[in-house]
Amino acid sequence: MLSAYWNALFPVVFCAGLGVMLARRTSLLDSPELSRLVTLIGLPALILNALFTMTTSLWAVSDTFLAIVATLALSAVIGAAVLRLAGLDVRGYLSMWVNPNTGNLGLPLVFALLGPQAMVHAVVISTVVQISHFTLGVWLLSGRFSVKSLLSNASVIALCFGVAWSSTGWQVPTAVLRTVDILSGMTIPVMLLLLGRSLSSINLRELTRLKRIVGLSVGRVTLGLGAAFLVTQAFALSPLVAHTLMIQASMPVAVISYILAAHYHGPKEDIAAVILVSLPFSLLAVLFLVARF
Repeated sequence: MLSAYWNALFPVVFCAGLGVMLARRTSLLDSPELSRLVTLIGLPALILNALFTMTTSLWAVSDTFLAIVATLALSAVIGAAVLRLAGLDVRGYLSMWVNPNTGNLGLPLVFALLGPQAMVHAVVISTVVQISHFTLGVWLLSGRFSVKSLLSNASVIALCFGVAWSSTGWQVPTAVLRTVDILSGMTIPVMLLLLGRSLSSINLRELTRLKRIVGLSVGRVTLGLGAAFLVTQAFALSPLVAHTLMIQASMPVAVISYILAAHYHGPKEDIAAVILVSLPFSLLAVLFLVARF
């Protein structure tokens, strides 16, 4: 089992490490358009590819949708209570705790550990988390919520279109399938390279607040994994969906949490440090899950 975990983790760590090296020694990853490319083209293509090629029913995907919504809601309730007891700002830290890095780390890990059959569930989870970033996250950090920005999100549009098409039972043209497959193929490698770029920009001198940073890091992984476990006990989920949910929920803090905090004047220094420190705790949690699977 340890060998299988290492074989699955190595490509993820290698590509992220390559991203760190490229960011420090070259300007190849400097363009902000790379992130826009993944957001506007890559991730929607990955969602469509997973939905168009899935062998599970839409009802199974709806179970995944309900499970991740319940996980996020439970995480928000418990997280808000814990943050208040700890004397920390709920507005600044709750979204970071609730919304894990299900994109550029969670998707590759799920693919590596559970195979392509789990990707339809992983992309549904990742899309819901992305929606949560732009609803709960923006609302908490800015004090306002925009329906327009949500409905114009490319991943949300792709998810709605894919579900609508799949529900008709119509066969997707082969040319369309091949096109979507080619476009989706760039998503995970580029996501991992961009994750490495983000990690390379973190200033280790920000770790002077070590006690709070470690506490927030452990809390992110514990909260997500604990909420996901409770949801799997309450819902009649298949083992594949349950395993996908728990892996995704145990991911570290997402880079987008830092981006939103910087934009809306949140605790961006703490969040940047927690992104780095929560990563090893997350990987240990995944190792624990793999041993239990």
